Amino acid sequence: MYYNSGRIVLISFLVALFTSIIVCGAFFFVLPRLQEDTVVPDLLGSSPEQARAIVEARGLLLIVGGEEKSDQYAANLICRQTPLPGSIVSNKSSVTIFISQGSQYVVVPDLSGIGLSEATVKLSGLGLAIGEVRSEEHATIEADKIIKTIPEVGSEIKRDERITIILSRGVETSEVPRCVGKSLSTAKRLIVDSGFAVGNVTWEVSTEFNVGIIMRQSPRAGTMARRGSNVDLVVATVLE
Repeated sequence: MYYNSGRIVLISFLVALFTSIIVCGAFFFVLPRLQEDTVVPDLLGSSPEQARAIVEARGLLLIVGGEEKSDQYAANLICRQTPLPGSIVSNKSSVTIFISQGSQYVVVPDLSGIGLSEATVKLSGLGLAIGEVRSEEHATIEADKIIKTIPEVGSEIKRDERITIILSRGVETSEVPRCVGKSLSTAKRLIVDSGFAVGNVTWEVSTEFNVGIIMRQSPRAGTMARRGSNVDLVVATVLE
């Protein structure tokens, strides 16, 4: 009986000793290890300054890996990090962040009515550039001002794309030729050769001009008119 009791006491003592060893081992070996590890914080959407304060408070180091375009995060905010948020890393590990340059897509601005130099500055601020420049006549937009763009205003395009500019030449004018006193065929040739079109041709009785001779014209000879516009003629005839 005393033998069994002593045996029970011995076993209890050994169990307690073994448990103590395990607990002490955990305390001396596992706990320090846990204290050396930390969870990587979520830095996405934060400014670099905010991120540095958060990271250093956890005993980590912050590294700026560079900049990249992001449709999700505004310019100058953190758009990517490594390791990922929630990762377990050792103390004094580094966290690399990448700063957003803003969306890779921009909206084409309205450049109508402004010159090339102003348009260049405006596009540059959006990460765009002028590509091909074409010109065409325009009745209301003065020469050397922008009529429109390709793609058109309001279109969503990627940064770094080039915009085609349609520039106004204004209204091209020429001097209206003198047709009065000329035959109808000669007058028509003069009009076309001068860059105009033959407009209305009417006949009126005249005692001053011979039949088939131009007696009046509109616009008058010597005036400046838009190229391609009409020149109307009045041709002399006789009363039948």
